[in-house]
Amino acid sequence: MSIEKAIQLSNQAVSFLESKSFEEAILSSCAAMEVFQQSRHMAEQLLSHHEGNDFIDQCIIGQDKSSSDQTIMDEFIYEHGIVLPMNTFDATVITPVLIFNCALSYQLAARHCDDHGTHRIALLERAASLYQVVYNGQDQELNTIFKCAILNNVGVIHKMLGRSEAAKACFDYLVSIMMTYVAADNSKYLRLVQGFWNNVLGNGRETAPAA
Repeated sequence: MSIEKAIQLSNQAVSFLESKSFEEAILSSCAAMEVFQQSRHMAEQLLSHHEGNDFIDQCIIGQDKSSSDQTIMDEFIYEHGIVLPMNTFDATVITPVLIFNCALSYQLAARHCDDHGTHRIALLERAASLYQVVYNGQDQELNTIFKCAILNNVGVIHKMLGRSEAAKACFDYLVSIMMTYVAADNSKYLRLVQGFWNNVLGNGRETAPAA
């Protein structure tokens, strides 16, 4: 089934990210989106099979990968791709995860890119546009960890591109979301997002535009 092939390719991209093979991750994640798009008619028939709740967050929690405090250029990037179970059939889950993994591939490729000129900027712009597509499609009440990861990573991109106001807007909203976890004392979730505070607390720093 093409949907299963798309998930397989996306999960393969996550493996490439873990081994820091970023170009391969881009190719695999882009192929995953293309395969899924080709089977879109089938995916639309599966929309009635809606997982609901916080299924993407459940996948993130299930991977049990805490964010670390290790940063590059004083910025924390949520760098864990999301692995989907092969029996996932909800297009409202598959679509955002495939796009997120692709966006992350572009962003991490940019972070490790030797060329700090136009190629790096193009990678960052592509990542930002993909993250935006994912975020705009999310339910306001669901998958909060997932949305935190997107907001954080987009904020980092804006800072790297010298868009300080846009970065501040991302991090300010990220604070409002994260404070709900602090108020609830939900350590399970805080462990997963604790690295975001590096950016939130430093959102007032000026960042030079990418050359």
